[in-house]
Amino acid sequence: MKYVVGVDLGGTKISCGVVSERGDIVNETITIPTEADKPREYVIENIRKCIEEVLNKNPEIPISGIGIGSPAPLDSEKGVILTPQNLPTLHGCNLKEEVEGISSLLVRIDNDANCFVLGEALFGAGKGFSIVTGLTLGTGLGCGIVIDGRTFKGATSTSAEIWKNPYLDGNFEDKVSGRGIEWAYRKRGGEGISAKEIGKRAREGERIAIEAMEEFGYHLGIVISFMVNLLDPHIVVLGGSIQKDFDLFKYSMITATNLNINPVPQEHLMIKKSRLGDSAGIIGAASLLFSIYE
Repeated sequence: MKYVVGVDLGGTKISCGVVSERGDIVNETITIPTEADKPREYVIENIRKCIEEVLNKNPEIPISGIGIGSPAPLDSEKGVILTPQNLPTLHGCNLKEEVEGISSLLVRIDNDANCFVLGEALFGAGKGFSIVTGLTLGTGLGCGIVIDGRTFKGATSTSAEIWKNPYLDGNFEDKVSGRGIEWAYRKRGGEGISAKEIGKRAREGERIAIEAMEEFGYHLGIVISFMVNLLDPHIVVLGGSIQKDFDLFKYSMITATNLNINPVPQEHLMIKKSRLGDSAGIIGAASLLFSIYE
């Protein structure tokens, strides 16, 4: 049995766990603050601490390597962090070399959205399908594509960066993100509250909160239709914190999707929530080292 440490690196926190080649997390995971505003050496030290803690909790397990899911943009082949807004002091850092130097293990790195979709394709909602795409819905919008068990990266490793696509008066991410929900709520006269609170108010029956979530679903449907018309995937998997409110935007999302795609995929396309849930980042990162990917 092969075991890998999966590292879900974010601007706020770092989560690590040991994952088996069956996609199971072994024992408990470890989460510590990233402290992304501190100098580079502090952030790298926090990554090291998180990995060390999870290894110490699993001393008898032979570890084959470390997979890291990081905010984009990055050079996944070289393992270099480029210019993600939420990791400002790691810009230009060769994180692959840094972590290999402190762990003596093989390290692979990819953007967090790619890792999410890879994990879902191998072990989650997309298991058994050859063309899987997915969207992470949170503070921003992420996207990944997996074909026959491998992440599709494009000629320059920047495929699926659809958040940048022009849309209405901005881009896709302006409307299909937490801030998009907050914008839809404010334009209806609501105060400046979080997307999570808007979802809570929608469940309590507040009209403008319900409308804001439905508008979010419409814009999400446009994004999904864009991906379907381009790739014709078997399934689209939704992850991130906002997918927990799936039932609040499901109908408007499906309606907008079906209005903008061809008749045959209308009959066959599946749009599902993440099956891996809060573990998707760790399992997806670990998947970078499993044999089907290699």
